Amino acid sequence: MIRMRSCYIKDYPGKWEMNKEPTSYHIIVLITKGNITYWVDEDTVYLNPGDVLYIPAGCQRGGFAVNDHQRFVTHFSMDDGDRRLLPLLGENRHCKTPLSGLDYFKQRFMLLRHHWLMGGPYQEATRYGILLEMLGIISYDRDNWKVPAKKLDLAADIRKYLLDHYREPVTLDDLASYTGRTPNYISHLFKRISGFSPIDYLHHVRIAKAKELMFDKKIPIGEIAERTGFCDQAYFTRVFKKLTGCSPTAFLKGSTD
Repeated sequence: MIRMRSCYIKDYPGKWEMNKEPTSYHIIVLITKGNITYWVDEDTVYLNPGDVLYIPAGCQRGGFAVNDHQRFVTHFSMDDGDRRLLPLLGENRHCKTPLSGLDYFKQRFMLLRHHWLMGGPYQEATRYGILLEMLGIISYDRDNWKVPAKKLDLAADIRKYLLDHYREPVTLDDLASYTGRTPNYISHLFKRISGFSPIDYLHHVRIAKAKELMFDKKIPIGEIAERTGFCDQAYFTRVFKKLTGCSPTAFLKGSTD
């Protein structure tokens, strides 16, 4: 039987970060305000308001947010027989799904939390029913949102191109030439699948690489900007602060404290 282990709704002010660690229970995460970047095993998952993420027990997960955000979270366990209830539970892999009915799902989540906080008889059965309904909603929206394999492959090709060429100037026209599609098509498809435009994703890649280089204290910030594909140090600083919430200088100072 599916059994809840925790349920909470929380507002997180400012920056938040969690190092990767294994999950003891299955997790449902709903984002209602702000944006979060999650790491699940080897994948990076970008969550926007209205996105729900299912994480099976045993996955390595962590994440960060730069600005304020709100999330609804529940942890639960289940028996092996429960995996036959829904394909989502049997596949044993994480799944991000944009919800078609966010307001209703939020109401169910709030009711789930209400029954989690309440004591008394029949609460476990009530929580089981609500949680199973929520998992059914995620499964239904996931199936309706499924992207054809060709489009997923194209998005993967774009992602690989950005990872391979982040040190170089990259434009939407370059991606259009590489894939044989129009810039508008590339931008719309990649954002639908990843949650980011190609250029925003490129910025995240570049800043992640820049943070790695910053641990070598001998490399000047200007050289780091050049190595990570930025046209000048001022632009690098603006993008770095936008994505991390602090300047490169402040980040360096924090990493030496």
